[in-house]
Amino acid sequence: MIGRCLNVLAVIISICIFLISDNASAQNEWKAYEANCCTIQYSDDEHLRTFTLRIGGFRFTSEGLDQRLSLVKPRIDEIMEKVQAALDMHPPEIRIKIFLYPDFRSLGKEFRKFTLTRKTPLAFYAHKTRSIYVDVSSITDGVLAHEMAHGVINFYFKTPPPAKMQEILAQYVDLHLWD
Repeated sequence: MIGRCLNVLAVIISICIFLISDNASAQNEWKAYEANCCTIQYSDDEHLRTFTLRIGGFRFTSEGLDQRLSLVKPRIDEIMEKVQAALDMHPPEIRIKIFLYPDFRSLGKEFRKFTLTRKTPLAFYAHKTRSIYVDVSSITDGVLAHEMAHGVINFYFKTPPPAKMQEILAQYVDLHLWD
């Protein structure tokens, strides 16, 4: 009788472990949205909508706020064009991934995979992966442009300039994005 109960318990535990691991892997599946210069990676459509709204990829219509996801592509491309124009750097075949995280905590977990020495920023560019990582709840067009500037700089130069030089250029882009 006890052996039979243990077998049943083992089966139940196995099923629970399977369901939990299957759910965890489903949450880690990334969807992709393609723009000309970037691939946006996101796990939930709502993250892409929030991102689009926060970077200004929307318009008002007679029905109200238009939040179609198709509006993100032209906005991303417009920001990248402004970044390249401000830096006067137009690297051929630039392709950057933008990973959307739902909150600051999730972004922090990803940031700690790259470094343990600094506080988590609102967004960051990782040259190693040629990717931008953002918290959709706090991203702005200026922050995105700043991170895109890091990407453009790293694609433009065979050997990327020192971090402080990149930061000065990226801050310039952020400041003068819509001049």
